[in-house]
Amino acid sequence: MRKIRHQTWQKRAVQLVALVGAAAGLAGGGQVVAHASSLAIPDISEWQGKLSSGQVANLKNQASFVINRRQYGAGYQDVDATNNTNLYVKYGIPFGEYDYARFTSASSAKREAQTFYNRSNKNAQFYVLDFEENDVTSGSTNAAVAAWLNEMRSLTSKHLIFYSYQSFATTYANSARQNFDAQWIANYSYQPTIPMALWQYTDHNYLPALNEYTDNSKVITAVHPVTWWADDSVAAALTHAPAMPATNATSATPSTTTPTVSAPSSTTSFQAGQRAYLHRDAVTLNGAALSKRKTQKLYSISRVKANGTAVYLKGLNQWVKASDVTGYWSGSHRAFKLTRRLNLYTSASLTRRTGSYYVAGDTVKGKLVKAPNGRAYRIKTKLGYLTANVKDSTLA
Repeated sequence: MRKIRHQTWQKRAVQLVALVGAAAGLAGGGQVVAHASSLAIPDISEWQGKLSSGQVANLKNQASFVINRRQYGAGYQDVDATNNTNLYVKYGIPFGEYDYARFTSASSAKREAQTFYNRSNKNAQFYVLDFEENDVTSGSTNAAVAAWLNEMRSLTSKHLIFYSYQSFATTYANSARQNFDAQWIANYSYQPTIPMALWQYTDHNYLPALNEYTDNSKVITAVHPVTWWADDSVAAALTHAPAMPATNATSATPSTTTPTVSAPSSTTSFQAGQRAYLHRDAVTLNGAALSKRKTQKLYSISRVKANGTAVYLKGLNQWVKASDVTGYWSGSHRAFKLTRRLNLYTSASLTRRTGSYYVAGDTVKGKLVKAPNGRAYRIKTKLGYLTANVKDSTLA
């Protein structure tokens, strides 16, 4: 993970190789598409430079989450850390931050932790101690690592992670590392044999969004799921990004068909307070025809028949069959548990997919907003828009 500025010639060589590879792919008429199973978990530092809005916007669908270096010891803050982490926040990419340890004792480890936390972007999902170089000259390395951890525990309740390569971890922090919430271990030859929750398996993974190679890691889901590392709703959607052919892949043409409003299934459970879209050919519970000017509108549900077969619509002031309305969540609810797979869309009109989706069982956090046509509600998330149809989710 250690990379310094004077290696610029190596970086340029890597970028040249990446550029040639990218050009070859474009010449073939395709573009690189990330598979769901291969979404990156890159380590990014000033080595990658100052990221642009365009790069981070593209990175959103190529990474489950990012781990960004904040400082190289207390004496040096990465020049691009603030810019890059602010962009992760702007584009909804979960991230953690790490401190490359340069402390020399337990007391300096405590000060380094304080400096690290003060500099950090407080939207970080977790914090990492990158301990791979022994600069300790006073006391033991285990005591210094423990001091860093204890100080961070006093500053934040977020997950604290220990990073190193296997032989260094067992030699210099074998006891202290085991008190962290998780261990992130590097080994580019084979899977480490010590306990870990995240494995940095390569330093040469190509990221199309950045047009260069970075370190990359894999989550050991038997220890912690992806959602442990990042905001549940964001990480889940990124993890479910659709797998598409990586060879001769072309840009998928998003669906531009406006979703049709369908009658709720027999399992739909309406509640007072929900909004209901009244279908064009709806009739009253007694079978009386309704004026067309009263249909194809949103109403509030004020009452529901005990058997669920009819709802009373405020404003219409009539009982109508439940099969003649589509129900939507509305109000100040902020968390929803999905009952089936839902695609994410770029706008509240739900006409163009982002390429990511959630599956049944995922909990989604977002704000309820009205669709542009005024006939439906959507869940606005960090990654895009979902339908707020009550048959597709429950309140979490």
